[in-house]
Amino acid sequence: MTSRRVFLQQLAASTGAVVLLPQVVACGSSSEPEPRVEPTPTGGGETVADPLAVPRTKPADWDAIAFNRARGNAGAIPESYLADVNGPEGELKHLGKHLPYVPNLDSGVSPIAEGMLAIMWGDPSKGHAMHPNAAPSEDNPEGHWYNWIRVRKASEDATELESRFSGWPTVGTEDNGTYMALEGGDPAADAGKNTVYVVQLPPDVRPGDVVRIHAHCLTHGEYVDFLTVPTPIG
Repeated sequence: MTSRRVFLQQLAASTGAVVLLPQVVACGSSSEPEPRVEPTPTGGGETVADPLAVPRTKPADWDAIAFNRARGNAGAIPESYLADVNGPEGELKHLGKHLPYVPNLDSGVSPIAEGMLAIMWGDPSKGHAMHPNAAPSEDNPEGHWYNWIRVRKASEDATELESRFSGWPTVGTEDNGTYMALEGGDPAADAGKNTVYVVQLPPDVRPGDVVRIHAHCLTHGEYVDFLTVPTPIG
């Protein structure tokens, strides 16, 4: 099994990217605050749920589309995108496009190192539109990619680790996440839909564990879902 450190060094050498070696970040220590999960007391002694709260564990009735639509309307998704999210094609072309999944990498791609996880957005097997990525342009000066991805084991007490992506299709010198290509060697192929995000797993996560993914798309806001960490093949 390739180690996480060797994997990042080899990937940086093959792509020319500068990639920081893994760092463990304690829950809540990243630049953006962890959304509250506790109920908020009201003046009358009652409590109301925080509409932006993110569950620590996967609810038995989890519905990623419904959850992200409700949280998006509460402020997690830019107002300019809500008409699309709430429209007739919102489920497949907009919300589904921003939900994570673990892709099947072709045989020509280097194996993912232990302690790392490959993620893409918009699972075509579910009929979801695949998420494109784009560098900053005149039309979109910020660019269009996920600039942070937080992963934590789906349990009440867990460590959260955040992978950062300050540029696309090449990561920044201080980033601790990196990119691969789903097919071939170019993550930017097919309007960026060929991009695989490689993120770090917290040290308490093992293959077969369910993890919470909480991530931010520069153009379209925050999205949350749960994934099962795959068991390595071979």
